[in-house]
Amino acid sequence: MTIRAVGQNENSHIGTIIASTSAGAGAGYALKYLYPVTKQENDFNRKVMINYCHKVTNKAKVKEFKDAGIKTSAQDCFVRMIESGDKEAFVPKKLAQKVKGLGGETSVAGKEFRGIIRTVNEASSQMFKRWGTAYHLMLKVKRPVVPFIVAGAGAGFLAGFTRNVLRTDA
Repeated sequence: MTIRAVGQNENSHIGTIIASTSAGAGAGYALKYLYPVTKQENDFNRKVMINYCHKVTNKAKVKEFKDAGIKTSAQDCFVRMIESGDKEAFVPKKLAQKVKGLGGETSVAGKEFRGIIRTVNEASSQMFKRWGTAYHLMLKVKRPVVPFIVAGAGAGFLAGFTRNVLRTDA
């Protein structure tokens, strides 16, 4: 038989259940943002966004060249290529023809043109990465929070209840 001090019988184990349930609810809310985006949530066309990012960066580069005043034949060639609206302008075969028209791969204009293309491609790649991150965050913010909180609170309740049941200090 266990001997208890006077006043210890008023000890309630409900505090453990409340604390674990609230911790579980908090963990469930955090899981809303930590859980990866599923295929059902991800409903955008990746190719369309890549093309859009390329168009935006190309137009920005053309505006930059026009504002500074077109100074070189490579810059002029790039501006004409973008303003022509040719859908196959960035096909490697067409780019090689443009470089050849500028004097070849070893010429200053050819190297500058390849540098412009490389710069624009890197900028559009970075833009797409930022857009993808923002899109995934938006999808996570848009998720309903209730299922995550209920699941977390349920797991916390079960953990607190199990701890009270397995407690040996009665």
